[in-house]
Amino acid sequence: MNKCLSGLVIGGLVLFYLFGSVAFAQATELKVVTTFSILEDLVRQVGGNKVEVTSLIPPGADPHSWEPTPKEARLVAQADLLVANGGGFDHWLISLQKSAARPGVPLVIVSDGLTTLAHDHEHEHHDHGHHHEGDPHFWLSVPNAIHYVEQITEALVELSPEDAPYYLARSETYRNELVKLDQLILAKLEQIPMENRVIITYHNAFSYLAERYGFAVVEFLVENPEGEPSARDLGRLVQLLKKQPNPVIFTEPQLNISKRYVQTLAGEIKGKVYVLYSDSLDANITTYIEMMEYNADTLVEALK
Repeated sequence: MNKCLSGLVIGGLVLFYLFGSVAFAQATELKVVTTFSILEDLVRQVGGNKVEVTSLIPPGADPHSWEPTPKEARLVAQADLLVANGGGFDHWLISLQKSAARPGVPLVIVSDGLTTLAHDHEHEHHDHGHHHEGDPHFWLSVPNAIHYVEQITEALVELSPEDAPYYLARSETYRNELVKLDQLILAKLEQIPMENRVIITYHNAFSYLAERYGFAVVEFLVENPEGEPSARDLGRLVQLLKKQPNPVIFTEPQLNISKRYVQTLAGEIKGKVYVLYSDSLDANITTYIEMMEYNADTLVEALK
């Protein structure tokens, strides 16, 4: 074999090895499907480049009004692992799993083991198929998000034991970041006087945030953000807002239906409207840590 031909053969083998290795690495990535974007971020923080993670509900969408389509069924059919919140927040994944997922594909309910906070107030509401027995937004307390990360880590290690050191190292690093985040939030919120620590929102999403970070009362217009508030609920919130030293109502970026009611309430009591993130990341807030830092800064600005 002449040198030129030999060089071509060796070069070809090198290219085959390189591209073949890349293809093999890509082929061995775990396909993880989560129900919404916050879980997608948590999985990505632990899984790194060894997972291909997809959120069924796109960033910026309202999980309460979103409905799965055949596109999402195809994603579930390709998944090696399914990750859901639980607490009634994304119960639709159960039927999607039964109809579309391959046999034996595990489903992790990350809120399993956490205590659900019950609703504190009576409301007239419409279920629209999305009624919760309590507040399912566990992740708005950072210690609960750490619990989520532990559940995700355990599932990835069990599914791919050979990559356990990689997942465990990334998980430890990220959990340490979350511990620091939790302490940062606690420190920032100390600026808010106790008499101002009332969160009044459009729907019941912030119970765990309030419990963890020292807010005495959480009020909301509706349990289900698809439903419209009753006249009784609107009147109750007006009276409550009028009693506040700093009348503020919070809305959420994904809830288009809330804007009219919130602006009406704010106008009636000459209050202000601020935005808190709850159910979804978006193009402006792309990670869980960014979301919680933003929420803490917003609460300080609105209530101090």
